[in-house]
Amino acid sequence: MATSSNVEAERKFDVEASTPIPTLHSIDGIGRVGEPASHSLEAIYFDTRQLALAARGITLRRRTGGPDAGWHLKLPLSPGKRTEIQAPLGSADTVPVELMDRVLAYTRGHAVAAIATLRTERTSYALYSSSGERVADFVDDHVRAHVAVDEPKELQWREWEVELSAQNGDDDALLDSVAGQLSKAGATPSERTSKLATALGESMPALKGQGSEEASEKGSAAVPVLNYLNTQVADLLLQDAHVRLGRDDSVHQMRSLIRRIRSVLHSYRKLFKPVAVRDLESELKSLAKTLGRYRDTEVLHHRLRNDLDELPGKLVLGPLHDQLDQRMAVRTDAAMSAIKNRLNSPRYFRLLDELEAFIGTPPLTPTGTSGARKTTAKLVNKAAKRLGKRHDAAVGAAVGPQRDTAFHEVRKSAKKLRFAAAAAEGIHGKRAAKLGDAAHKVQSILGEHQDSVMARAELLKLGSATDAGNSAFTYGVLHAMERSAADASEQEYLQNGTKARKLRLKK
Repeated sequence: MATSSNVEAERKFDVEASTPIPTLHSIDGIGRVGEPASHSLEAIYFDTRQLALAARGITLRRRTGGPDAGWHLKLPLSPGKRTEIQAPLGSADTVPVELMDRVLAYTRGHAVAAIATLRTERTSYALYSSSGERVADFVDDHVRAHVAVDEPKELQWREWEVELSAQNGDDDALLDSVAGQLSKAGATPSERTSKLATALGESMPALKGQGSEEASEKGSAAVPVLNYLNTQVADLLLQDAHVRLGRDDSVHQMRSLIRRIRSVLHSYRKLFKPVAVRDLESELKSLAKTLGRYRDTEVLHHRLRNDLDELPGKLVLGPLHDQLDQRMAVRTDAAMSAIKNRLNSPRYFRLLDELEAFIGTPPLTPTGTSGARKTTAKLVNKAAKRLGKRHDAAVGAAVGPQRDTAFHEVRKSAKKLRFAAAAAEGIHGKRAAKLGDAAHKVQSILGEHQDSVMARAELLKLGSATDAGNSAFTYGVLHAMERSAADASEQEYLQNGTKARKLRLKK
C-alpha cells in the first residue's frame, strides 16, 4: 500500500461562531486570495483505550470528503509542526499496516479502536504571494464531534487554521503575519494541537516526555542524566518504526540507541537504586544482542564483499561473491525474523514501559540528589580512568587473540566514556563535548580493528571448511589482508588515543 509523508506547519485559532472572516489579502506576504472551496469532512479517530497515542501528541484518523481523503497519521516534529503520513482509504475497520508499524512502540500490543468521530463543514481559501505562488491555506471549520471516551458526549465549535504549503514549510514569518491578522479579527490562538484534543477536552491525557527539569551545576546530579535518557528513549521509539518498515541502517541506529541508554545507566548507576538499574541493563543487553546478530552480519557481509572486490580477479578462486551473498542472506533473514518476533513481544513492550517509568519516577539514591557538577565530573572521570586501565592491559597483552580481546575492551570503555560525557554536556559544556569527541575517535578506530577480528574469524571458518577446495587459498589471502588492516588500526589508535585517556572534567 502506497504511503506519502510531508511536514505540516500550521497554527490553529479558536473563534466565535459569529466572527466574520478577516480581509486575508491585506496580510503581509499575501498578494491574492483564491475563491472559497467548501467540503463536508468526516474523520474517525483511532487510539487505544488508554489513549496511548494522544498521550504522545499523535493522531491517527480515517477521513472521507475533501481533496486528501484517506488515512492520516500525524507525529509531532517541533512546536507548530508535525510529520503527516498518508495512506489510501482502504478498509474503514483496518488501520493500514504501514501506519500501525509506525505506532506499535506507543500502543505496545494494545488494540486501537474508534474513539471519536468529527464532522466538519470546511471553507478553505488558497493564499498566494505577489508572484503568484501558493504559499498557504486558510480554513474556516465548523466542527461537530461525537466522543466515545469515558462518558459519550456531543459537542461543537468553530476554529480557524492556517497551514503553510509544502514549499514554504519553514516560513515562520508568514505564519506570524497571518496569526497577527487573525488575532486582530477576534480569534484566539488555540491551546490545543489538534481537533481531537479539543474534542477530548478533560479526557485528553497529559503529554508524556514533557516538562523535563533544566539541568544546572548546583541542581540534582540525576537531572542531566535523566534528560539525556529521555531524549534517547524518545529517539528509540521513533527508530522502532524504521526497523519495522525495513529502512536502511535502522537496525544499526536502534542498537546504537539501546547501547547509549544502557551505557549511561551503567556509568551513572550510583545515582539510582541498584536493582532497577540492573534489571534495565539486563533487558537492554538482551535486546541489543538480538539486534546485533543482524547488524554484525550486515557489517561482515559488507567488509568481506569489499575485500573480495579489492583482490585481482586471478586470486579469486571460485564463485565467492555469489557464495558470500547467499550465505549472508540466510543469516540476515534469520536474524531479522528474530528481531521482528522480539519487537512484537510483551517482553519488549514491558521494557519500554519500564524505561519510561524509570525516567518519570526515578529511584534516586542520595548521590542522585547531590550537586550535579561535582558528581557528574567524578563519574565521567572515573570512566576515563577505566579507559586508561583497559589501554594499559591491551598494550601489555601478547599478540594474538588475547591482544585482540583486550583492544575490544578498550573500545567498549571508550564508548561508555563517550556517552557518559554526552550526558554531562548540559553541565560541563564544551569540555564534556571535547572529551566525548576524543572517546568517539577511539571508538571508531578500534571499531575498524574489531571488524577485522570478526572478519578473520569468519575467514578461518571458510578456509578450513571441508568443501573449501581452491577457495581456501583466496580466504587465506583475505585473512592476511585483514591482519594488516588490524595492525594499521592498532597503530592509528596508539598514535591518536591519548587525548581521551588524559582529558578530565573539572569538579
